[in-house]
Amino acid sequence: MREVNISQLWSRAWDLFKVNWLLFVGLYILIVIVIFISLTALGAALVFLISPFFVIGLTGFLIFLIGLLIVPLILTPAFVQAGYLVARQGQSSFGEVFRDLSSLLKIFVYELTLLLILWILLRMAHLGWWASDILVVADFIILFLSFFGWAAPYCVLSGRAGILSAIGQSFSLTWWNFSKVFVALLSVIGLLISGLLPLGLGLLVEVPILILGGVLFCGLWLLVVLPMVSVFLPLLYFALTDAEGVSHSKSLRLG
Repeated sequence: MREVNISQLWSRAWDLFKVNWLLFVGLYILIVIVIFISLTALGAALVFLISPFFVIGLTGFLIFLIGLLIVPLILTPAFVQAGYLVARQGQSSFGEVFRDLSSLLKIFVYELTLLLILWILLRMAHLGWWASDILVVADFIILFLSFFGWAAPYCVLSGRAGILSAIGQSFSLTWWNFSKVFVALLSVIGLLISGLLPLGLGLLVEVPILILGGVLFCGLWLLVVLPMVSVFLPLLYFALTDAEGVSHSKSLRLG
């Protein structure tokens, strides 16, 4: 069993993305389309709800609500599951990703549970402290702790834990491998932020052509980086846990 570093995990994620690019690009475009339709419907609803064409506005608002449910309930969990299956098996398909709806529901419930926990902690912090500088520190600490739940979806998908116990396992896994996980998550954040730099530059100088170019570059960048992240994280999970049944990932062990 050979040792690998973070760059090797990214290299493996890149190789797997190239093999499964059609699956990830299809999911990415599907998410973008649903979000675009939802926002367009919301815009129509805001215009027509206060006009004689009330029915059109109501229809637009219903479409917006449906899209608002489809993305976090089905499409985002499907993206997570696709990355997990690709990291575990080497390849996957649309049919396999959407076949197990119970897994998608579990991922959604986990994400909702984590958001609820964070919201409760943030509310408790704001109720318990009054000094603004202390609140900023408290908010930062709470948001930082949320990163400890990164492995929970993979604990659930691997069948090792239920939703709440998966969060506990993820915290434990992160705590005992903190330096490795910290560097890995920093690399994820760095890649995501680097794609936003051209957009930020365009907005800063307020040049339309630069803003348009930044938007296009950012979209294309995320088209590649987000699938790689969705594969990189389960690869990291397999490397830290040496999960059984992972044919090509059992040799990925962090030193």
